[in-house]
Amino acid sequence: METVKELVQFMQPNQRLDLKAVALTHVLGLTGSTEGKSAILSLDDMLMAIFELTFDGNQTVAKDAVLSLINLTAEEEAAIKVFQLAKQLQPPFAIVEVAAKEITNEQSDLADPWSMVLSNLTRVESLVHEILDTLEKDDQTLPRLAKAFAQLDYNKKKAKLHYLAPIFCNLTQVSRGRELCCHRKYQLLEKLLPFASFEGSVVRRGGTIGILKNVCFDTVYHDVILNEQSSILVAILQPLCGPEEFSDEDNELLPIELQYLPESKTREEDPDLRKMLLECLLQLCSTRRSREILRSRGVYEILREYHKWEAKVAKDSDCLLACENVVDILIKKEEEIGLDNYKTEVEVPAEQSEKFVQEDAAYVKTLLD
Repeated sequence: METVKELVQFMQPNQRLDLKAVALTHVLGLTGSTEGKSAILSLDDMLMAIFELTFDGNQTVAKDAVLSLINLTAEEEAAIKVFQLAKQLQPPFAIVEVAAKEITNEQSDLADPWSMVLSNLTRVESLVHEILDTLEKDDQTLPRLAKAFAQLDYNKKKAKLHYLAPIFCNLTQVSRGRELCCHRKYQLLEKLLPFASFEGSVVRRGGTIGILKNVCFDTVYHDVILNEQSSILVAILQPLCGPEEFSDEDNELLPIELQYLPESKTREEDPDLRKMLLECLLQLCSTRRSREILRSRGVYEILREYHKWEAKVAKDSDCLLACENVVDILIKKEEEIGLDNYKTEVEVPAEQSEKFVQEDAAYVKTLLD
């Protein structure tokens, strides 16, 4: 601990560059271990020094300071500690504003590492409301972040900005974040949708699919999602589609964007993301009106082909079961279901729920054997 404490004196803004660089390199190394992080997080002076050095005129020093913050905010408790200390300083270290400013600066060399810091902070649900307060102080911040995300060549220093997807996903953990994402004022969702099928980065793709899942879990937005003018349902279905040919009758049901897909069309390769997309559809099955819309747009037909592929090719049992759950609902007539809203009208006892899980697992096993 004493050795770590001694490094603080060499990490002051007015110190010699070589001393700052060596001391910070050592600190960055310490953030790679649990013991090292604990030692640093116990020293407010050390965290204050790291904050200061993110502004250093030397790019290597500034980058190592931000990289240290990425590691220090990787776990929830530590992220809260860093966030709270930044607020308590006099003057405060405006960590969210600094991150947003760097991310939206087209010439920033540190946009990617700062996006990872903000991704770590927004992952903590208890901090999201306060972070949203900060991001909304200037009504241009959220649109700028969305623009930085949607425009692949936004950063002129070749920062990829993929971690903006998990940032927006984390913000939609809370109802206010979902409201902002869907609000006409910002049109954030429309800008993010195309990246649900982005092949260049699983981080960007996964974060976008996470946003869709969070929005689908909120029934308030089901009418928005299933609106004929909306492309949200297409964004959910497109990664689940393959190159299979449909009959003319089936094709007429499908959204125009999903008709006559090329032979080169592939499905989402990550099983966790496929499962999330299927969970989106399951949530959309909660009301009679939504179920009828899904049937009318060929969702059953798409899942019929997807199920064959999952059972024979990908063979992920969780995805198969998730698909079965949706198909089981869509294949029934509404008279058989007899409920308008699954979420409000069905309550399954815990012992029955466990029994269903076991039966589902046994059934899926027979499909894969």
